[in-house]
Amino acid sequence: MPKLKVERLQEGMVVAVDVRNMDQMLLLPAGCTLAQKQIGILQAWGVTDVEVEATDDFVDRDDPLTELPPEEVVRLTAETKALFWQLDETFLVEMEIFKLVLRRAARRRLAESAQQ
Repeated sequence: MPKLKVERLQEGMVVAVDVRNMDQMLLLPAGCTLAQKQIGILQAWGVTDVEVEATDDFVDRDDPLTELPPEEVVRLTAETKALFWQLDETFLVEMEIFKLVLRRAARRRLAESAQQ
């Protein structure tokens, strides 16, 4: 399930996980097919990213984690979590920083394997 920034959402994509605002009010249920109206609602509520269902014609080319084998992603995620002191997965800012560090590590790993 790729997680996309709201700006990258397109009509026809299917929401994979319920989308809620900061007060836990349901904005879009899982399984909802996105139309421009729903994308506008997400932007109006300040939602930054949404998990969508992956399809064969969609690959998030900006996410280097999709290019690594699943077992390597698990190993790299554990290594990256070890860099954080008491990672709080409910703190959105901290999780966004974690994701950036994880993607950077994945890019580095891909570059190293390309040089070999």
